[in-house]
Amino acid sequence: MPFSAAKPLRRSRLVAASPIYYGWIVWIIAMIAGNASAPGQSFSVSLFMDYFIADFGLERSAVSSLYGAGTFTASLGLTWVGRRIDRWGNRRVGTAVGVLFAIVLALCSLINGPVMLFFAFIGLRGLGQGALTLVGSTAVANWFRQRRGRMMALAALTYALFQGIYVNLLRLLLDAYDWREVFVFLGIAVAVLVVPAVGLLMRDKPEQYGLALDAKEGGESLEAGHKGEPEDNWTLAEALGAPMLWILLFARMLASAWLTGLVLHQVSIFADLGHGMRVVTETYALLSLVAGGSALLGGFLIDRFNPVVVVVLKLVALIGAAGFAMIMRESWLLVMYALSFGVVIGIGYVFDGAVWPNMFGREFQGEIRGFVFAALVIGSAIGPALFGFSYDFAGGYAPVLWLGAGLSAIVLVLSLLAPPPRRAESVSV
Repeated sequence: MPFSAAKPLRRSRLVAASPIYYGWIVWIIAMIAGNASAPGQSFSVSLFMDYFIADFGLERSAVSSLYGAGTFTASLGLTWVGRRIDRWGNRRVGTAVGVLFAIVLALCSLINGPVMLFFAFIGLRGLGQGALTLVGSTAVANWFRQRRGRMMALAALTYALFQGIYVNLLRLLLDAYDWREVFVFLGIAVAVLVVPAVGLLMRDKPEQYGLALDAKEGGESLEAGHKGEPEDNWTLAEALGAPMLWILLFARMLASAWLTGLVLHQVSIFADLGHGMRVVTETYALLSLVAGGSALLGGFLIDRFNPVVVVVLKLVALIGAAGFAMIMRESWLLVMYALSFGVVIGIGYVFDGAVWPNMFGREFQGEIRGFVFAALVIGSAIGPALFGFSYDFAGGYAPVLWLGAGLSAIVLVLSLLAPPPRRAESVSV
């Protein structure tokens, strides 16, 4: 079935009255949704880690395992969420996810032990890190193609700048209020900012309103892809048959696992090297700025070069981040760590937003990207547990960091050898 099946056009006064291409409005709403996923991201949960350990009498490896198990459980529903986006649209799914996420954040104030903490991690990771992020990035990909990499890069830039502000604001809130009260504040913020914006202003696809990808007017370009070529839409089953998908996916899972481990345990990692909480948040603010700049670079590269080029750059930076995390006792090493880490984050965000729909089309991108997000969330479940066990049973974080650097080198070589995706040729009898 072609992507734009013959259906009656929808009428929207907002879309019709917009003085600019409505995709830009969708981009703004997607940015609000993406930024609102912050309370479910590892850089946010990391600032609560020591409170969970102290209040519930748990070992670091125990909290890490609960976090990993909750994250893994949350990942199991993301392919389903992607299918709902394909069927129901980003507006309906995004509104529902925003409401549920706000409720979960408020309920986190009631956590009283490891069991509730496990279920809280499921909600935070599944709705925040998973579903809300998927809604925002899928929405942008639905409205842009020729500028998709650049739009995702701009999105990553805004997200990176927001992270730098957010982590320092969250630190100040935790200094001034009980951590349970902070969760209530975060829930109210999501309910007030995200739910109305997505529910009222989000629109699903330009074709539904007679508009073209990247353009103000509709017409024969409705199904046009990059450089006027028709869009090649792969189903998830077809995409799973491409070795390139698996190589790139494993590279992304590896980055997801080790970056999440680094972020979730960053307070402890920095403390082992003689740094306090202020250095943690200031360094994270710096790497967030680097992530924004590297996202712009990644968007430029993705729009013009083979995605393998971007993956190689990302893996080299990941090896650097793992190495500097073991020795960053001096200021210049902290800067090098932030530079390496920021490159991995920025390129990763643009990669997920642009490469998958570029390679496999938009018609089934919710399902495909739901599968990809599930894999990434599984990676982010494994990483923190590995870091926790390395700390408790191997005497520190060096063993797991060396493991990450070695695996990154192996995947880097595999990515250079991976063939481009090609459909299996049908054989007629």
